[in-house]
Amino acid sequence: MRLKLALSMSTAALLAAMASPGHATVLPYKNVDALVHEADGIVIGTVRSVEAAASKPHDVYTYVTLDQLDVLSGQLNAPTLTLRLRGGLVDGRGLHVDGAPNFAPNERVLLFVQGNGQDLVPLVGWGQGMFRLVPDAASGKTKVQDAEGNDLVGLADGHLQRRDGEHMDVALLGAPEMTLARQPKPEAHAGQTDDGSASTLVDVQALPARAMSADRFVAEMRQRAAGHRGKTLRSMTPQTQQAEAASATDAAAAHSRPAAQPVAMPEGTGVSLPAQRAVPSAADQR
Repeated sequence: MRLKLALSMSTAALLAAMASPGHATVLPYKNVDALVHEADGIVIGTVRSVEAAASKPHDVYTYVTLDQLDVLSGQLNAPTLTLRLRGGLVDGRGLHVDGAPNFAPNERVLLFVQGNGQDLVPLVGWGQGMFRLVPDAASGKTKVQDAEGNDLVGLADGHLQRRDGEHMDVALLGAPEMTLARQPKPEAHAGQTDDGSASTLVDVQALPARAMSADRFVAEMRQRAAGHRGKTLRSMTPQTQQAEAASATDAAAAHSRPAAQPVAMPEGTGVSLPAQRAVPSAADQR
């Protein structure tokens, strides 16, 4: 079962975005400032486990637990953080939410967390709020990728840049028209061959820009998060969800319990009241 969502936007923009071929989900675009300021917290962590659970058919959630945490903004009073995302696969059946990122055990990620336990996908802009920190075979260092595995190659005016032609599974409403970064075109010169004859000038194509290093990306996000206090982050595990559901059920039952009815006394039954003591008037006291 697939769940496709389009968030409220102007009708014209929404129809135009949904008409884009290959896009299953329409989401509002988030630049870097929006990612930072809309987040409850910004964390770097290692995915320790990814587990799906279903309380009933088609009510499936995936629980992603992170450890080795580095909290850039927000407050977290635990060594781990568990996020709950709608969707998942249980016993060969489940629910897929278009636009929700996938997590893999042992990967290192930077997340802009928002609404954990409340939102379908507890990240700002859904997949826009997830970045993977992965080894770069070309440089031997660690590079940064978006949730869909595209290399990030730069940051310009608060907008992250990807290589030209990178695939996006979602349509982002309000995203700026940007020329995605490429390295400058190398200079080419006509010369001579070994026998002294003139050589032909060949057009040399520009090379794709190099991937942004994870160190540079994290440093940039840490600097931007410095003035953003964030909120207290909490884990949402299956046990937490069950406890909250039970508490909500108890509260609903208490609210619907009928008011106490007066007790009918048998006819002829008297009720003894304490004896009344007369209070003398002012005249009697004189």
